[in-house]
Amino acid sequence: MTPSEIAELMQEIVDLDEVGVEASFFEVGGNSFLALTLLARIHERTGIMLSLLDVVRAPTAVDVSGLLARQAAEVGAAGGE
Repeated sequence: MTPSEIAELMQEIVDLDEVGVEASFFEVGGNSFLALTLLARIHERTGIMLSLLDVVRAPTAVDVSGLLARQAAEVGAAGGE
């Protein structure tokens, strides 16, 4: 998922008109419960399950997109063996 797509999900979840790709999910009104909702929606769209700790440590859409890309690469590399 692109940072923009993730920012759109964050925007829907925290019920704001706009969330930038560099905005911290927690600083725009997110909390741990809402982060679990975000993770579930990301999993539905990508099949990749991130942890709550991942979002706490990497709370922006850019950060989450990078985590997803790394996870996808790891899955791809493992599948290619």
